[in-house]
Amino acid sequence: MNVEIDTIDEAIDKYVLTRKEKGVQKARERFLAYVYMRHGGDDQREFLGKVRGLTRYYIDYLKVMENPFKGPEVAWFASMVTIAVYSIVLMATEGERTLGICLLAGTLANAWFLLSTVAKKWCDIGVMIAIYREIVELTDKEMAS
Repeated sequence: MNVEIDTIDEAIDKYVLTRKEKGVQKARERFLAYVYMRHGGDDQREFLGKVRGLTRYYIDYLKVMENPFKGPEVAWFASMVTIAVYSIVLMATEGERTLGICLLAGTLANAWFLLSTVAKKWCDIGVMIAIYREIVELTDKEMAS
């Protein structure tokens, strides 16, 4: 990986961590201090442009990943549906009813876990998109001044 990309990622990561822990104002101050100290003069505008570009890339990537049906969750859901159907077939058979009930109970427990995981992932991605948009706004504002 390019050293410059590592520096840009470091600036973005510092903003995100500070934003989550200490709020918007403190994150902006630290980000701008990092940019001014690390990249002064004409290099600063170029660096801010690259930060803005990489942040927009991250936003686009996260928008794709925000859809819960674009990841391993779909395969997990499909396997749970298959097992649930099989457990219902087992419950219809007199000798295998207990096994079918146990399989269905486990499938329902895993379905609840899947739903909570997808909801948490969706919320986390939404927060990250909002924070990345703040970075884009901040870099646009700084480049305009």
